[in-house]
Amino acid sequence: MTDYWRWTALITYLTICIYDFMVVPVYYGIARMGLDLADYMAHIQAIEDPMVQLEYLKKLVSQHEPFTLKGGGLFHLSFGALLTGSAIGKKGK
Repeated sequence: MTDYWRWTALITYLTICIYDFMVVPVYYGIARMGLDLADYMAHIQAIEDPMVQLEYLKKLVSQHEPFTLKGGGLFHLSFGALLTGSAIGKKGK
C-alpha cells in the first residue's frame, strides 16, 4: 500500500508532460488555423493605441511556451529528483 504514491507521482508527472508538450501546442496550432487573418487585421487597425496593436500582433506570431519550462525547468528537476530518489530507495530494500 505504501508504493501507491510512486505510481501516483509518475502518472501525475506524465499527465502534466503530455498536456504541456502535446495537447496545448496542438490546440494552440489548431486555434490559430481557424483564425481569419483579414478580420484579425481589420480588428487590429480599428485599435488606436499602438502598444495594444503590438500586443495583438505578438499573439499572431507567437508560439506556445511550455508552462513547466518556465523558471529554468525547476518543475522537471523536482519531479526527476522525486522519482529517481524513490526508485533508488526502493532498490535498496
